[in-house]
Amino acid sequence: MNSNAQLNTFVDLIDDPDIRFRKFFEYNTKIEIDPKYSIEKYIRSGRQLIRMANVYYSEQDYFQAFILYSRFAVLYGQNLKTHPDYSKCNKTDVSEINRELNTVVFPKAEKLKIYIKDLFVTQAKEHRTQNEQKIFDNNEIDKNKDLQQNEQEQTNFENKLTDSVCNIEQSFKSKYNFRQIILPNDTIEKFLEKAFANTIHNVETCGILAGKLNHNKFFISHVVVPKQKGTSDTCSTENESELCQFIDQNDLITLGWIHTHPSQTAFLSSIDLHTHYGYQIMIPEAIAIVCAPSYNQ
Repeated sequence: MNSNAQLNTFVDLIDDPDIRFRKFFEYNTKIEIDPKYSIEKYIRSGRQLIRMANVYYSEQDYFQAFILYSRFAVLYGQNLKTHPDYSKCNKTDVSEINRELNTVVFPKAEKLKIYIKDLFVTQAKEHRTQNEQKIFDNNEIDKNKDLQQNEQEQTNFENKLTDSVCNIEQSFKSKYNFRQIILPNDTIEKFLEKAFANTIHNVETCGILAGKLNHNKFFISHVVVPKQKGTSDTCSTENESELCQFIDQNDLITLGWIHTHPSQTAFLSSIDLHTHYGYQIMIPEAIAIVCAPSYNQ
């Protein structure tokens, strides 16, 4: 298993595997529906969620795979129905969701749940054994009444115990631990070449950053420039279904967006920040790039 050192698996609850698993599950599946975003956007994001889960599963990163399958199950099996526009949802999309739930998500999530719970039980047993060894060692040291040796033995044991637990599965202490996104060096240059015709006419250009997930890292491989309309300080895509079709057909994941400020400096406006939040609903690591060619920024 390719364990992720940044993943919070609640090692502090190692002695109670049942509570530990419950906390682990609840922590990673707490998702709420934001009605500001369309039902179509959630459905598109769901396809990418499954795509990432399948990658983790194929790479044997079973913790991450379980989290994503579980999120899909909670979000699309329960929470999506609370969206105000759920009744207007395309019947084909609903059928696709139910098919994914029944043929992929539920079977794999159940299988991985058993795997993780068994692992937590094994870790608890190992931890108890280590604690018993610690008590035994301390008693032996007390018998010898060698305080200096006692202190050294205790330090050695604590280091060994810490290393052992961390090697099994580490927990992260920071709330925000993002996966790395790899951006090719020539991405911005090529995008600016594509946007040049608009730039000289003081019109913004936008593109979608898309790519693949591989060994817990995102690799941007495409800048998709969709049909769009722009002004000197705005840009909006048109015919999003065509864009989504390209993303799905090429098995890509939307990782962010890029746009130009043809006559302004590089910064994210309040509208840009609102737009970017929509990209981060499913992928917190999603990035936004602003290019200001007039200022070489």
